[in-house]
Amino acid sequence: MIPGRNELCPCGSGLKYKKCHGAAALAAPQAGTEPRRVIPITMTGPDRSAQAGTPRSCGDCSLCCDGWLRTHVLGHDIYLGHPCAYSDGHRCTIHERRPEDPCRVFFCGWAEAGSHLPEWMWPKESKVIVLTGRSSWRGQPVDVLVSAGRDPDEKVLTWYRDYSAKTMRPFMYQINEQWFGYGPAAFQQEMAAKVARGEPLWT
Repeated sequence: MIPGRNELCPCGSGLKYKKCHGAAALAAPQAGTEPRRVIPITMTGPDRSAQAGTPRSCGDCSLCCDGWLRTHVLGHDIYLGHPCAYSDGHRCTIHERRPEDPCRVFFCGWAEAGSHLPEWMWPKESKVIVLTGRSSWRGQPVDVLVSAGRDPDEKVLTWYRDYSAKTMRPFMYQINEQWFGYGPAAFQQEMAAKVARGEPLWT
């Protein structure tokens, strides 16, 4: 249950919820900078050996191969407008022999084992790819919601705000080419400062 805006934030900061995890600050890009819709993914995935459950099947979703995440596969650059050469638009055509790096080490937050994301947040339907465990802030994991054909709608954002409030897990998301941070005020301020300096929001 999300606390009231004037109640104390459950994170223990001593601040009202509206001034802490209940706030959302815009991390606005500098004038003249390129939009940052394509998200580079790291080439080394986190250790997922301790996660329980079985990964969800991707079905015919191939958004991670469609250029929304900038990466490089078997000599081919993948970026917005330039999907993976080994995707037929529905699935990977070399799935059984796909490379370890970056393909096998990457899991979208919806498909990974132990995912807390609801079924309806399947990327093909929600048009949002959730990256988990690839970024952190002060030792806390930060989730990144990547727009993949449509910005996160209110249903997605409402669910994620509730999840963030319960888990004290900050997240980033895009609306109209601009980044927003949801989490403690200090997190929002640091993310906004990074964008103002032209620094990447994560590594």
